Amino acid sequence: MTKRIFIFSGLLILVLGGLAYYYLTTVNRDILRLDNGNTVTVATDKNFTTDKVKIEFGLSVNTINRQNDLDLFSNKLKYTTVYDGGSSKKIKTDFGENDFLITYDDKYYLSFRQFIESDFSGGYPADNYYSFYFFLKDKQLNVKVDITGDSPMTFERPMNLISNAKLLRCNSPIDSTKTIYNMIELEKPNEYK
Repeated sequence: MTKRIFIFSGLLILVLGGLAYYYLTTVNRDILRLDNGNTVTVATDKNFTTDKVKIEFGLSVNTINRQNDLDLFSNKLKYTTVYDGGSSKKIKTDFGENDFLITYDDKYYLSFRQFIESDFSGGYPADNYYSFYFFLKDKQLNVKVDITGDSPMTFERPMNLISNAKLLRCNSPIDSTKTIYNMIELEKPNEYK
């Protein structure tokens, strides 16, 4: 009799555990996110190559009140490399400030922040698709970032020289009167869109 109860209990635990796993990972996967569906793609026009691209990511790792953009390069341990010349890792985004540092050939950079709003459900943010395209425009290296998903974001900007990082803060000249941050650069209030 005890053997039957033991076998029945074991089977019941397996069935209930399987149902709970299915519910948490399929029906309501925001509660328990075992896989990460964020994807990263990088492409270039004929003037550039993807093997010189590096994309680093961190959660709330930068402040817009930094002295200058050299601070972006001072502590590389705060970042996770999600793309490095062809090899990529999944971005583990979270609600709040998701900071990115893009570099090309260790000469150019651009930083930006994707702010993911919380839905207050206690889950994880929905998956996003991150696309980075490097191209030549007006004789300058530009990057187009296109993020699709629950927290979409699209912009196109020229990249900055790393050698000029001490003159910039949030991709903007330090001596400017810019005060509003649009997640990419500091802007004057009347420029805010």
